[in-house]
Amino acid sequence: MDKQRSSAMANFESMLNAQLSNYKSGFNPGDRVKGVVTNITNQYVVLDVNAKREGLVAPADFLNEDGTMRCQVGDTVDVIFAGMKDTAFLFSGSINSKTVVDRTLAEAFAKQMPIEGKVEKEVKGGYEVTVGGKRGFCPFSQISLFRQEGAQYIGEKFMFLVTEYGDDGRGENIILSRRTLLEKEREGQRQELIEDLTVGMVASGTVTRIVEFGVFVDLGGVEGLIPLKEIAWARDVKPEDVVKVGDKVDVQIKDLDWERNRISLSLRSAQGDPWETAVEKFPVGTAFMGKITKLERFGAFAQLMPGVEGLIPIGKLGNGRRIMSAREAVTEGQEILLKVESVDLERRRISLALVDERVQALKPGELSEGSKVEGIIESIQPFGIFVRLSEEKTGLLHISETDTPKGGNPVAKLERQFPPSTKIEVVVKSLEGDRISLTLPAKWENRNNTPENESGDVSGWLAGQSSKSFGSLGDAFGKLEL
Repeated sequence: MDKQRSSAMANFESMLNAQLSNYKSGFNPGDRVKGVVTNITNQYVVLDVNAKREGLVAPADFLNEDGTMRCQVGDTVDVIFAGMKDTAFLFSGSINSKTVVDRTLAEAFAKQMPIEGKVEKEVKGGYEVTVGGKRGFCPFSQISLFRQEGAQYIGEKFMFLVTEYGDDGRGENIILSRRTLLEKEREGQRQELIEDLTVGMVASGTVTRIVEFGVFVDLGGVEGLIPLKEIAWARDVKPEDVVKVGDKVDVQIKDLDWERNRISLSLRSAQGDPWETAVEKFPVGTAFMGKITKLERFGAFAQLMPGVEGLIPIGKLGNGRRIMSAREAVTEGQEILLKVESVDLERRRISLALVDERVQALKPGELSEGSKVEGIIESIQPFGIFVRLSEEKTGLLHISETDTPKGGNPVAKLERQFPPSTKIEVVVKSLEGDRISLTLPAKWENRNNTPENESGDVSGWLAGQSSKSFGSLGDAFGKLEL
Protein backbone atom coordinates (compact mmCIF):
# COMPACT_ATOMS: atom_id res chain seq x y z
CA MET A 1 0.00 0.00 0.00
CA ASP A 2 2.80 2.40 0.95
CA LYS A 3 4.64 1.52 -2.26
CA GLN A 4 1.54 2.30 -4.33
CA ARG A 5 1.10 5.62 -2.53
CA SER A 6 4.76 6.56 -3.07
CA SER A 7 4.50 5.64 -6.74
CA ALA A 8 1.35 7.71 -7.15
CA MET A 9 2.99 10.73 -5.47
CA ALA A 10 6.03 10.38 -7.70
CA ASN A 11 3.84 10.28 -10.81
CA PHE A 12 1.89 13.33 -9.64
CA GLU A 13 5.10 15.25 -8.95
CA SER A 14 6.45 14.32 -12.37
CA MET A 15 3.26 15.48 -14.09
CA LEU A 16 3.27 18.71 -12.08
CA ASN A 17 6.89 19.47 -12.98
CA ALA A 18 6.17 18.78 -16.65
CA GLN A 19 3.21 21.14 -16.56
CA LEU A 20 5.14 23.88 -14.77
CA SER A 21 7.97 23.64 -17.29
CA ASN A 22 5.52 24.67 -20.02
CA TYR A 23 4.36 27.72 -18.08
CA LYS A 24 5.61 31.14 -19.09
CA SER A 25 7.70 33.10 -16.62
CA GLY A 26 6.77 36.51 -17.98
CA PHE A 27 5.44 38.68 -20.82
CA ASN A 28 6.54 41.81 -22.66
CA PRO A 29 4.43 44.98 -22.41
CA GLY A 30 1.91 45.04 -25.27
CA ASP A 31 1.85 41.23 -25.72
CA ARG A 32 -1.57 39.88 -26.68
CA VAL A 33 -2.41 36.85 -24.51
CA LYS A 34 -5.33 34.40 -24.29
CA GLY A 35 -6.56 33.66 -20.78
CA VAL A 36 -9.29 31.59 -19.14
CA VAL A 37 -11.51 33.35 -16.58
CA THR A 38 -11.19 31.51 -13.25
CA ASN A 39 -12.90 34.01 -10.93
CA ILE A 40 -14.69 37.36 -10.99
CA THR A 41 -14.63 39.68 -7.98
CA ASN A 42 -15.47 43.32 -7.40
CA GLN A 43 -11.77 44.24 -7.84
CA TYR A 44 -10.47 41.91 -10.56
CA VAL A 45 -11.28 39.39 -13.21
CA VAL A 46 -8.82 36.57 -12.44
CA LEU A 47 -7.29 34.72 -15.42
CA ASP A 48 -5.29 31.57 -16.04
CA VAL A 49 -2.74 32.72 -18.63
CA ASN A 50 -0.66 29.51 -18.66
CA ALA A 51 1.97 31.12 -16.49
CA LYS A 52 3.38 30.54 -13.03
CA ARG A 53 1.39 33.55 -11.81
CA GLU A 54 -2.25 34.45 -12.26
CA GLY A 55 -3.42 37.33 -14.39
CA LEU A 56 -5.56 40.22 -13.20
CA VAL A 57 -7.85 42.49 -15.25
CA ALA A 58 -9.92 45.43 -14.04
CA PRO A 59 -13.68 44.44 -14.27
CA ALA A 60 -14.40 47.73 -16.09
CA ASP A 61 -12.45 46.41 -19.08
CA PHE A 62 -15.13 43.70 -19.61
CA LEU A 63 -18.27 45.82 -19.11
CA ASN A 64 -20.77 46.24 -21.91
CA GLU A 65 -22.41 49.59 -22.56
CA ASP A 66 -25.38 48.56 -20.42
CA GLY A 67 -23.04 47.74 -17.49
CA THR A 68 -23.27 43.95 -17.75
CA MET A 69 -20.18 41.68 -17.84
CA ARG A 70 -19.31 40.33 -21.26
CA CYS A 71 -17.46 37.34 -19.80
CA GLN A 72 -18.05 34.65 -17.18
CA VAL A 73 -16.01 31.97 -15.42
CA GLY A 74 -14.66 29.46 -17.93
CA ASP A 75 -14.64 31.87 -20.88
CA THR A 76 -11.46 32.39 -22.92
CA VAL A 77 -10.70 36.07 -23.43
CA ASP A 78 -8.10 38.13 -25.30
CA VAL A 79 -6.08 40.50 -23.10
CA ILE A 80 -2.95 42.65 -23.41
CA PHE A 81 -0.09 42.54 -20.91
CA ALA A 82 0.41 45.86 -19.12
CA GLY A 83 2.85 45.16 -16.28
CA MET A 84 3.14 43.69 -12.79
CA LYS A 85 0.79 44.06 -9.84
CA ASP A 86 2.44 42.79 -6.68
CA THR A 87 2.98 39.08 -7.47
CA ALA A 88 0.47 38.88 -10.34
CA PHE A 89 0.48 39.83 -14.01
CA LEU A 90 -1.63 42.87 -14.81
CA PHE A 91 -3.55 42.81 -18.10
CA SER A 92 -5.95 45.06 -19.94
CA GLY A 93 -9.13 43.76 -21.49
CA SER A 94 -9.52 46.82 -23.67
CA ILE A 95 -9.26 46.27 -27.40
CA ASN A 96 -7.80 49.75 -27.71
CA SER A 97 -4.06 48.98 -27.78
CA LYS A 98 -3.16 52.67 -27.59
CA THR A 99 -4.82 52.93 -24.19
CA VAL A 100 -2.85 49.91 -23.00
CA VAL A 101 0.42 51.27 -24.33
CA ASP A 102 -0.13 54.65 -22.72
CA ARG A 103 -0.94 52.99 -19.44
CA THR A 104 2.08 50.68 -19.74
CA LEU A 105 4.58 53.46 -20.47
CA ALA A 106 3.17 55.73 -17.77
CA GLU A 107 3.36 52.95 -15.20
CA ALA A 108 6.86 51.93 -16.35
CA PHE A 109 7.98 55.54 -15.92
CA ALA A 110 6.24 56.04 -12.57
CA LYS A 111 7.43 52.76 -11.05
CA GLN A 112 10.76 52.61 -12.93
CA MET A 113 9.94 49.18 -14.28
CA PRO A 114 12.03 47.77 -17.16
CA ILE A 115 10.31 47.72 -20.52
CA GLU A 116 11.44 46.06 -23.73
CA GLY A 117 12.32 48.12 -26.77
CA LYS A 118 13.79 47.50 -30.21
CA VAL A 119 16.60 49.66 -31.57
CA GLU A 120 15.39 50.81 -35.00
CA LYS A 121 18.10 53.14 -36.29
CA GLU A 122 20.84 55.57 -35.39
CA VAL A 123 19.84 59.24 -35.26
CA LYS A 124 21.59 62.43 -34.22
CA GLY A 125 22.88 61.99 -30.68
CA GLY A 126 21.63 58.46 -30.17
CA TYR A 127 19.20 55.78 -31.30
CA GLU A 128 15.53 55.62 -32.17
CA VAL A 129 13.89 52.86 -30.15
CA THR A 130 10.40 51.44 -30.56
CA VAL A 131 8.95 50.79 -27.12
CA GLY A 132 5.31 49.82 -26.50
CA GLY A 133 4.48 50.72 -30.09
CA LYS A 134 5.82 54.26 -29.72
CA ARG A 135 9.00 56.03 -30.76
CA GLY A 136 11.49 56.64 -27.99
CA PHE A 137 15.00 58.06 -27.93
CA CYS A 138 18.08 56.57 -26.25
CA PRO A 139 21.24 58.77 -26.18
CA PHE A 140 24.55 57.24 -27.21
CA SER A 141 25.78 57.46 -23.62
CA GLN A 142 22.79 55.46 -22.36
CA ILE A 143 22.80 52.50 -24.73
CA SER A 144 25.59 50.68 -22.88
CA LEU A 145 27.92 50.96 -19.92
CA PHE A 146 30.76 52.02 -22.20
CA ARG A 147 30.92 53.63 -25.62
CA GLN A 148 32.11 50.94 -28.01
CA GLU A 149 33.25 51.96 -31.46
CA GLY A 150 31.61 49.89 -34.15
CA ALA A 151 29.19 48.19 -31.76
CA GLN A 152 26.07 46.89 -33.49
CA TYR A 153 22.76 47.73 -31.81
CA ILE A 154 20.44 48.23 -34.78
CA GLY A 155 17.72 45.56 -34.84
CA GLU A 156 18.50 44.35 -31.31
CA LYS A 157 15.96 44.15 -28.50
CA PHE A 158 16.94 45.30 -25.01
CA MET A 159 15.27 46.18 -21.75
CA PHE A 160 15.15 49.93 -21.03
CA LEU A 161 14.10 52.26 -18.22
CA VAL A 162 11.87 55.21 -19.11
CA THR A 163 13.74 58.22 -17.71
CA GLU A 164 11.44 60.91 -19.20
CA TYR A 165 7.81 60.56 -20.27
CA GLY A 166 5.26 63.18 -21.29
CA ASP A 167 4.49 65.96 -23.73
CA ASP A 168 7.00 68.81 -24.05
CA GLY A 169 5.01 70.94 -26.49
CA ARG A 170 6.69 69.40 -29.54
CA GLY A 171 4.92 66.11 -29.08
CA GLU A 172 5.42 62.98 -27.04
CA ASN A 173 8.75 62.84 -25.26
CA ILE A 174 10.01 59.35 -24.32
CA ILE A 175 13.64 59.19 -23.21
CA LEU A 176 15.09 55.76 -22.52
CA SER A 177 18.18 54.46 -20.78
CA ARG A 178 19.63 51.00 -20.99
CA ARG A 179 22.74 52.01 -19.08
CA THR A 180 20.81 52.89 -15.91
CA LEU A 181 19.30 49.43 -15.90
CA LEU A 182 22.69 47.79 -16.54
CA GLU A 183 24.23 49.74 -13.67
CA LYS A 184 21.51 48.57 -11.30
CA GLU A 185 22.04 45.00 -12.44
CA ARG A 186 25.81 45.34 -12.02
CA GLU A 187 25.48 46.61 -8.47
CA GLY A 188 23.56 43.49 -7.51
CA GLN A 189 26.05 41.30 -9.33
CA ARG A 190 28.94 43.11 -7.66
CA GLN A 191 27.76 42.04 -4.22
CA GLU A 192 27.67 38.44 -5.37
CA LEU A 193 31.14 38.71 -6.90
CA ILE A 194 32.59 40.11 -3.66
CA GLU A 195 31.61 36.82 -2.06
CA ASP A 196 32.59 34.60 -4.98
CA LEU A 197 35.88 35.96 -6.36
CA THR A 198 39.19 35.04 -4.76
CA VAL A 199 42.79 35.74 -5.74
CA GLY A 200 44.21 32.93 -7.84
CA MET A 201 40.94 31.60 -9.19
CA VAL A 202 40.11 31.50 -12.91
CA ALA A 203 36.94 33.34 -13.93
CA SER A 204 35.14 33.93 -17.23
CA GLY A 205 34.42 37.37 -18.61
CA THR A 206 33.79 39.48 -21.70
CA VAL A 207 36.27 41.91 -23.25
CA THR A 208 34.71 45.39 -23.05
CA ARG A 209 37.55 47.77 -23.96
CA ILE A 210 41.06 47.68 -25.40
CA VAL A 211 43.18 50.61 -24.26
CA GLU A 212 46.82 51.65 -24.53
CA PHE A 213 47.79 50.08 -21.21
CA GLY A 214 45.77 46.86 -21.36
CA VAL A 215 42.39 45.19 -21.76
CA PHE A 216 39.25 45.62 -19.63
CA VAL A 217 37.12 42.55 -18.97
CA ASP A 218 33.58 42.46 -17.55
CA LEU A 219 33.35 39.66 -15.00
CA GLY A 220 29.59 39.93 -14.77
CA GLY A 221 29.10 42.94 -12.53
CA VAL A 222 32.57 44.47 -12.23
CA GLU A 223 35.39 45.21 -14.60
CA GLY A 224 38.96 44.03 -14.23
CA LEU A 225 42.11 45.08 -16.09
CA ILE A 226 44.56 42.83 -17.87
CA PRO A 227 47.86 44.79 -17.98
CA LEU A 228 49.91 44.51 -21.15
CA LYS A 229 52.45 42.15 -19.57
CA GLU A 230 49.67 39.74 -18.56
CA ILE A 231 48.07 39.44 -21.99
CA ALA A 232 50.40 36.83 -23.50
CA TRP A 233 53.55 34.90 -22.68
CA ALA A 234 55.22 35.97 -25.93
CA ARG A 235 57.29 39.16 -26.08
CA ASP A 236 55.96 42.45 -27.52
CA VAL A 237 52.41 41.22 -28.30
CA LYS A 238 49.74 43.81 -29.12
CA PRO A 239 46.39 43.37 -27.29
CA GLU A 240 44.39 43.62 -30.51
CA ASP A 241 46.39 40.69 -31.92
CA VAL A 242 45.10 38.49 -29.08
CA VAL A 243 41.53 39.61 -28.30
CA LYS A 244 38.79 41.86 -29.61
CA VAL A 245 35.84 43.58 -27.94
CA GLY A 246 33.07 41.09 -27.21
CA ASP A 247 35.36 38.07 -26.88
CA LYS A 248 34.65 35.61 -24.08
CA VAL A 249 37.88 34.93 -22.17
CA ASP A 250 39.10 33.02 -19.14
CA VAL A 251 41.30 35.09 -16.81
CA GLN A 252 43.08 34.50 -13.52
CA ILE A 253 42.41 36.87 -10.63
CA LYS A 254 45.77 38.40 -9.65
CA ASP A 255 44.60 41.05 -7.16
CA LEU A 256 41.33 42.31 -5.63
CA ASP A 257 40.85 45.81 -4.22
CA TRP A 258 37.12 46.30 -3.65
CA GLU A 259 37.56 49.64 -1.87
CA ARG A 260 39.09 51.22 -4.97
CA ASN A 261 37.15 48.98 -7.38
CA ARG A 262 40.36 47.66 -8.88
CA ILE A 263 40.72 44.09 -10.05
CA SER A 264 43.94 42.93 -11.70
CA LEU A 265 43.65 40.03 -14.14
CA SER A 266 45.94 37.80 -16.16
CA LEU A 267 45.01 36.21 -19.46
CA ARG A 268 48.28 34.36 -19.91
CA SER A 269 48.25 32.76 -16.45
CA ALA A 270 44.82 31.26 -17.13
CA GLN A 271 46.32 29.51 -20.17
CA GLY A 272 48.98 27.68 -18.14
CA ASP A 273 52.75 28.09 -17.89
CA PRO A 274 54.37 27.38 -21.29
CA TRP A 275 57.70 26.61 -19.62
CA GLU A 276 56.34 23.34 -18.26
CA THR A 277 55.29 22.34 -21.77
CA ALA A 278 58.58 23.52 -23.25
CA VAL A 279 60.67 21.31 -20.96
CA GLU A 280 58.79 18.25 -22.22
CA LYS A 281 58.73 19.35 -25.83
CA PHE A 282 62.35 20.55 -26.09
CA PRO A 283 64.66 18.24 -24.12
CA VAL A 284 68.43 18.67 -24.36
CA GLY A 285 69.64 17.79 -27.85
CA THR A 286 66.41 18.76 -29.63
CA ALA A 287 66.92 20.50 -32.97
CA PHE A 288 64.22 22.96 -34.09
CA MET A 289 63.59 26.05 -36.22
CA GLY A 290 63.70 29.08 -33.93
CA LYS A 291 62.97 32.75 -34.54
CA ILE A 292 65.50 35.36 -33.40
CA THR A 293 63.57 37.78 -31.15
CA LYS A 294 66.20 40.03 -29.57
CA LEU A 295 69.91 40.85 -29.95
CA GLU A 296 72.15 41.64 -26.97
CA ARG A 297 75.88 42.26 -26.59
CA PHE A 298 76.23 38.83 -24.98
CA GLY A 299 74.23 36.89 -27.57
CA ALA A 300 70.84 36.48 -29.25
CA PHE A 301 67.48 35.34 -27.90
CA ALA A 302 65.39 32.91 -29.94
CA GLN A 303 61.81 31.76 -29.41
CA LEU A 304 61.14 28.07 -28.92
CA MET A 305 57.37 28.59 -28.49
CA PRO A 306 55.19 31.57 -27.47
CA GLY A 307 56.37 32.68 -24.02
CA VAL A 308 59.58 30.63 -23.99
CA GLU A 309 62.91 31.93 -25.27
CA GLY A 310 66.45 30.63 -25.11
CA LEU A 311 69.83 32.34 -25.39
CA ILE A 312 72.46 31.69 -28.02
CA PRO A 313 75.69 32.92 -26.36
CA ILE A 314 77.83 35.11 -28.59
CA GLY A 315 80.57 32.49 -28.50
CA LYS A 316 78.21 30.07 -30.26
CA LEU A 317 77.18 32.50 -32.99
CA GLY A 318 80.35 32.96 -35.04
CA ASN A 319 80.83 29.34 -36.18
CA GLY A 320 84.35 29.55 -34.84
CA ARG A 321 84.90 33.20 -35.78
CA ARG A 322 85.41 35.74 -33.04
CA ILE A 323 82.60 38.30 -33.32
CA MET A 324 82.01 41.45 -31.30
CA SER A 325 78.24 41.66 -31.82
CA ALA A 326 75.40 39.20 -32.41
CA ARG A 327 74.40 41.37 -35.38
CA GLU A 328 77.43 40.04 -37.25
CA ALA A 329 75.81 36.59 -37.31
CA VAL A 330 72.01 36.90 -37.12
CA THR A 331 69.17 39.42 -37.45
CA GLU A 332 65.91 39.91 -35.55
CA GLY A 333 63.06 37.95 -37.11
CA GLN A 334 65.41 35.49 -38.78
CA GLU A 335 64.42 31.82 -38.57
CA ILE A 336 67.35 29.52 -38.01
CA LEU A 337 68.09 25.90 -37.14
CA LEU A 338 69.00 25.61 -33.46
CA LYS A 339 69.71 22.96 -30.86
CA VAL A 340 68.93 22.88 -27.12
CA GLU A 341 72.18 22.54 -25.16
CA SER A 342 70.92 22.95 -21.57
CA VAL A 343 67.68 23.64 -19.65
CA ASP A 344 67.35 25.22 -16.19
CA LEU A 345 63.61 25.23 -15.39
CA GLU A 346 64.09 26.72 -11.92
CA ARG A 347 65.91 29.77 -13.30
CA ARG A 348 63.93 29.65 -16.57
CA ARG A 349 67.02 29.55 -18.73
CA ILE A 350 67.62 27.60 -21.92
CA SER A 351 70.97 27.63 -23.67
CA LEU A 352 70.94 27.21 -27.44
CA ALA A 353 73.48 26.71 -30.19
CA LEU A 354 73.41 27.05 -33.95
CA VAL A 355 73.08 23.80 -35.84
CA ASP A 356 75.58 23.51 -38.70
CA GLU A 357 74.11 21.17 -41.30
CA ARG A 358 77.63 20.38 -42.44
CA VAL A 359 78.37 19.04 -38.97
CA GLN A 360 75.24 16.92 -39.13
CA ALA A 361 76.58 15.40 -42.34
CA LEU A 362 79.91 14.38 -40.73
CA LYS A 363 80.10 10.63 -40.22
CA PRO A 364 83.57 9.79 -38.85
CA GLY A 365 82.63 6.26 -37.86
CA GLU A 366 84.50 4.48 -35.07
CA LEU A 367 87.59 6.54 -34.23
CA SER A 368 90.93 4.91 -33.55
CA GLU A 369 94.57 5.98 -33.56
CA GLY A 370 95.61 6.68 -37.14
CA SER A 371 92.05 7.25 -38.42
CA LYS A 372 91.95 9.89 -41.13
CA VAL A 373 88.75 11.97 -40.82
CA GLU A 374 87.23 15.18 -42.11
CA GLY A 375 86.12 17.87 -39.69
CA ILE A 376 85.10 21.51 -39.45
CA ILE A 377 87.17 24.12 -37.65
CA GLU A 378 84.98 25.14 -34.70
CA SER A 379 87.17 27.57 -32.75
CA ILE A 380 90.74 28.73 -32.44
CA GLN A 381 92.60 29.23 -29.16
CA PRO A 382 96.18 30.33 -28.43
CA PHE A 383 97.14 26.69 -27.83
CA GLY A 384 95.50 25.19 -30.90
CA ILE A 385 92.41 24.48 -32.99
CA PHE A 386 89.21 22.71 -31.93
CA VAL A 387 87.90 20.60 -34.79
CA ARG A 388 84.31 19.33 -34.84
CA LEU A 389 84.36 15.71 -35.98
CA SER A 390 80.64 14.98 -35.46
CA GLU A 391 77.68 16.32 -33.51
CA GLU A 392 79.00 14.61 -30.40
CA LYS A 393 82.78 14.64 -30.84
CA THR A 394 85.41 17.40 -30.99
CA GLY A 395 89.18 16.99 -31.24
CA LEU A 396 92.14 19.30 -30.56
CA LEU A 397 94.81 20.02 -33.14
CA HIS A 398 97.60 21.39 -30.94
CA ILE A 399 99.57 24.36 -32.27
CA SER A 400 102.71 22.26 -32.18
CA GLU A 401 101.17 20.04 -34.88
CA THR A 402 100.71 22.95 -37.31
CA ASP A 403 104.20 24.28 -38.04
CA THR A 404 102.96 27.73 -37.04
CA PRO A 405 105.91 30.13 -36.60
CA LYS A 406 106.61 31.19 -33.04
CA GLY A 407 106.22 34.77 -31.84
CA GLY A 408 103.49 37.32 -32.35
CA ASN A 409 99.78 36.57 -31.94
CA PRO A 410 99.30 32.79 -32.27
CA VAL A 411 95.50 33.06 -32.73
CA ALA A 412 95.83 35.48 -35.63
CA LYS A 413 98.45 33.25 -37.28
CA LEU A 414 96.29 30.15 -36.86
CA GLU A 415 93.22 31.94 -38.27
CA ARG A 416 95.14 32.95 -41.38
CA GLN A 417 96.43 29.43 -41.86
CA PHE A 418 93.21 27.64 -40.84
CA PRO A 419 90.11 29.88 -41.47
CA PRO A 420 87.31 29.22 -38.95
CA SER A 421 84.26 27.23 -40.10
CA THR A 422 86.19 25.65 -42.98
CA LYS A 423 86.67 21.95 -43.55
CA ILE A 424 89.95 20.29 -42.63
CA GLU A 425 91.39 16.80 -42.94
CA VAL A 426 93.07 15.47 -39.81
CA VAL A 427 94.38 12.24 -38.34
CA VAL A 428 93.60 10.90 -34.87
CA LYS A 429 96.92 11.03 -33.05
CA SER A 430 95.72 9.61 -29.74
CA LEU A 431 92.55 8.83 -27.74
CA GLU A 432 92.37 9.29 -24.00
CA GLY A 433 88.78 8.89 -22.80
CA ASP A 434 86.79 11.76 -24.26
CA ARG A 435 89.97 13.63 -25.26
CA ILE A 436 90.86 13.33 -28.92
CA SER A 437 94.30 14.57 -29.98
CA LEU A 438 94.71 15.35 -33.68
CA THR A 439 97.52 15.95 -36.13
CA LEU A 440 97.78 16.82 -39.81
CA PRO A 441 98.08 13.98 -42.38
CA ALA A 442 101.53 15.14 -43.51
CA LYS A 443 102.77 15.16 -39.93
CA TRP A 444 101.42 11.66 -39.34
CA GLU A 445 103.04 10.30 -42.53
CA ASN A 446 106.41 11.89 -41.77
CA ARG A 447 106.32 10.47 -38.26
CA ASN A 448 105.70 6.96 -39.56
CA ASN A 449 108.32 7.17 -42.36
CA THR A 450 111.18 8.50 -40.13
CA PRO A 451 113.76 5.81 -39.05
CA GLU A 452 113.80 4.98 -35.39
CA ASN A 453 117.41 6.24 -35.10
CA GLU A 454 116.12 9.75 -35.76
CA SER A 455 114.88 9.71 -32.25
CA GLY A 456 118.21 11.17 -31.03
CA ASP A 457 120.05 7.94 -30.09
CA VAL A 458 123.60 8.26 -31.64
CA SER A 459 125.04 5.02 -30.23
CA GLY A 460 124.29 3.10 -33.39
CA TRP A 461 125.90 5.69 -35.53
CA LEU A 462 129.05 5.63 -33.43
CA ALA A 463 129.15 1.84 -33.40
CA GLY A 464 128.87 1.79 -37.16
CA GLN A 465 132.04 3.77 -37.74
CA SER A 466 135.09 1.68 -38.86
CA SER A 467 138.09 1.37 -36.57
CA LYS A 468 140.10 2.01 -39.66
CA SER A 469 138.94 5.55 -39.78
CA PHE A 470 140.13 6.14 -36.24
CA GLY A 471 143.39 4.31 -37.02
CA SER A 472 144.17 6.41 -39.98
CA LEU A 473 143.69 9.47 -37.86
CA GLY A 474 146.17 7.98 -35.34
CA ASP A 475 148.62 7.28 -38.02
CA ALA A 476 148.41 10.86 -39.13
CA PHE A 477 149.09 12.04 -35.61
CA GLY A 478 151.99 9.48 -35.39
CA LYS A 479 153.79 10.83 -38.34
CA LEU A 480 154.04 14.25 -36.89
CA GLU A 481 157.55 15.24 -35.83
CA LEU A 482 157.65 16.91 -32.52
